[in-house]
Amino acid sequence: MAMKSNQPYQDLGPFSHSPRSRLFCVEPIEIGTQLGESLTSLTTRLAEAHCLPLGVLMEREIAPIIAKIHGGGNLHKIYDHTAALNGTGLMALSLASALERLTGQKKLHLLTLAPWSELMPSRRLLRRIRSWCPLCYETWHTTKQMIYEPLLWSLDVVKVCPLHRCFLHETCLHCHQKNLPLAWYSRPGYCSKCQAWLGLSPSDSTGNLKSPSDNELKALLWIADSVGDLLASTPRLTSPITKESVAQAFRAHINLISNGNVAEFARQLQLPKNTVWLWCHGRSVPQLNTWAQICYRLNRSLLAFITQEVEQETYVSPTKVPLSLQPKPKAEASVIDTDYVERQLEAIFLNHECPPPSMEEVARRLEIHRETIFRLFPEMCRAVSAKYGKFQKALHHRVIEQSREEVKKVVLKLYSEGFYPSEGRVAQLITRPGSLRYKQVRAAIEEAKLEFSTQDTDSPSS
Repeated sequence: MAMKSNQPYQDLGPFSHSPRSRLFCVEPIEIGTQLGESLTSLTTRLAEAHCLPLGVLMEREIAPIIAKIHGGGNLHKIYDHTAALNGTGLMALSLASALERLTGQKKLHLLTLAPWSELMPSRRLLRRIRSWCPLCYETWHTTKQMIYEPLLWSLDVVKVCPLHRCFLHETCLHCHQKNLPLAWYSRPGYCSKCQAWLGLSPSDSTGNLKSPSDNELKALLWIADSVGDLLASTPRLTSPITKESVAQAFRAHINLISNGNVAEFARQLQLPKNTVWLWCHGRSVPQLNTWAQICYRLNRSLLAFITQEVEQETYVSPTKVPLSLQPKPKAEASVIDTDYVERQLEAIFLNHECPPPSMEEVARRLEIHRETIFRLFPEMCRAVSAKYGKFQKALHHRVIEQSREEVKKVVLKLYSEGFYPSEGRVAQLITRPGSLRYKQVRAAIEEAKLEFSTQDTDSPSS
């Protein structure tokens, strides 16, 4: 049967499609809930989706984009402050922007605290080390859900899991080490140091999980729920929270609680009067842990406080609320056993531990502030620091030499395959692309080119 050839194709037009993204368009998890995903978690899942160590993804794809924003390409500066990647500042926004460009996802700043930058000062806002709930990990694993890390876990004020009513973990039960929020081998649900699974089943949790006392649990759960509700509301923000809106919220509550008397409000909440005055006039805002104390004492959620929901019939006097979150009196200065500290410093210096510990690590082990140890034993501290510095310098030189050798091999390989060994092509093939920021490694490219041209000249012509 012959087909009609004179049928007009009026509906044909240019084919439109969404632009391709360079990396997989990984979907954020549970956004708009208490357990919405953090930006660092999305980054680790993106690396896992591409079967890459996180460090490789950071060096090859993310760091170059962030470097353009910051005007520099030092990836180690990013690793030194990885907690800030979930925070309120430029680093969080830069990572969100880089991932949006690479994946095609939108509004990734909602996975950070950036929308609350005017409400949450950065001091004591985020944990410097990774924390997790092992029961959440195990539950997600057994029910075949995606493993990820909620933004809620990264907040310093949140100490417990609101689902399982246990303290969040900070130390791997297998290697007994702490993890940074992002590290070279970070993976969702696994230790970045030993790669062990961090989940725990309820039957295995006996002796491995710590739960707060009943009185403490009530306050800690209230905080976790209140902060979680605040984070859950982030996608619904119609306008950014400003210092002036915070000041208005304080003034509204002071009018209700103490008839506009700042001093009386401060007295009831046991807060410095001058500090409260600054909050009321938008000169500063409380840290998040102080926010939590105030709202817990008032029995009012953070979200209700900020949105100025101050109905009289739901108000509870501060004096009727348990004071378990009151600032504790300063502990008396502990007596330091100087003989013990000196013996430990000598043992650490003479020990052949590899790598040798830094003074930061020594202070952590001794549970004494680094400056205190330095004040007591300056010469020994300098010796320990010098030993650590010497090791790091030798390690750096070794890495440089390894990178140089790898670069030379890659250059010769590119020539053998008929490609010109540009710096960009070399960077795509070596394991540490970031090493090309060192002039010694870049020089290896030219040395290999010269070596190849010499070999080519010396070879007999056909």
